[in-house]
Amino acid sequence: MGDNRLRKDEELRYKPVPLTDLLSQLKNLSQILMSLAYCSIFFNDDTLYKEMMELDDKIDYLKSLMIMQASLAIRGGEDAERMLSVFDMAASVDKISEVSLDIAKLAYENLSIDIGDYLFINSATNFIYVIEIDLNSPFKGKTIREAFDLVKQIFDVVAVKRERSFIISPSEDYTFVLGDKVYIKGFTETIRNILKLHGIEIDIGGLKLNREILENIIYLKNLSEFMIDIAYGALFTSSKELANELLSMEEAVDEITEQLKIDVMKDKDLIDTQKLALIEFINYCEYLADAAIDMTYSLRKDVKPHPIIEKILEETDERYAILKIGGEYEDMDIVDLGVKDFGIDVLALKREGYWYLNPPIKGWKLREGDEIIIQFYREADKEVEKILGRKR
Repeated sequence: MGDNRLRKDEELRYKPVPLTDLLSQLKNLSQILMSLAYCSIFFNDDTLYKEMMELDDKIDYLKSLMIMQASLAIRGGEDAERMLSVFDMAASVDKISEVSLDIAKLAYENLSIDIGDYLFINSATNFIYVIEIDLNSPFKGKTIREAFDLVKQIFDVVAVKRERSFIISPSEDYTFVLGDKVYIKGFTETIRNILKLHGIEIDIGGLKLNREILENIIYLKNLSEFMIDIAYGALFTSSKELANELLSMEEAVDEITEQLKIDVMKDKDLIDTQKLALIEFINYCEYLADAAIDMTYSLRKDVKPHPIIEKILEETDERYAILKIGGEYEDMDIVDLGVKDFGIDVLALKREGYWYLNPPIKGWKLREGDEIIIQFYREADKEVEKILGRKR
């Protein structure tokens, strides 16, 4: 991504930047912004908002360059039609970044939910956590590459804050120094190991919530975030099937948001500012789900994405597919499908209209009519074809 330090007041003029580069940067930056927003509100970090404003400015700048570049690339009606996918993605990225900024603003205005440690302990999915490099940190004086070697598990350094400088997606040659605040993202088990290396113990504090409200907040956050990932997957793979699945996820989001708001308002143990923070966060999760739906609008209308979108797929290794469970799979474990052998990740299972995120692959019997969304790398294409029983 080149120089990842945020710069203010960059002149807005046309530059011949490849559309694929602009779209990839927009996607990556908006996902980082969303991760930082969650970190801000769940860990009561009011310092992130102003830094995120600069990142949002960068997204606006790239979006403007993208619109100029896409406009020049249109050579007729068919081109204009297929370019809709590019504009859909840009508009959704813009919405994601604005909503992320609004979430962080809640913390900035002392309206945090402050359930980060609880969420972390009870999550099996990717999570973002903040550690500070102190005298006892095994990362002190090491590059990010050396930290990867030390941990021996996959994680991502989303950003580093050093004094007043905020660095997005630092390179693997970046060296940690005393006082750095490091925003790491990875599976919770990996982050637990990193915290253990730093001698950090998790103490569940912060806002005490009704168990049902807490679990639904976590589910809503994970589902809306998952929808964004699936929207990108649908767009990059030209999968109308995936795009249509987003509609059923949206129904689930609508149902849970309505009930959650009622439950929050009725909870007598919450003070007004806590209720306000929760209601606002619930609304923002719904807006993120809407952004996922908007991103795939033209795809659902049978407008094939522009070749530029398909080119992004060529530059990424991730693939998605839907496995519909027939009678031959009844009472089998997910692991019996062969998913574990080829690095295939089971993202979600749909059963009777409800989406179970990151379902256990063993000990939970499949039923006819279940639908499973899987993520895999291009090297596993042939194996996935066998599992699906058809050509992808």
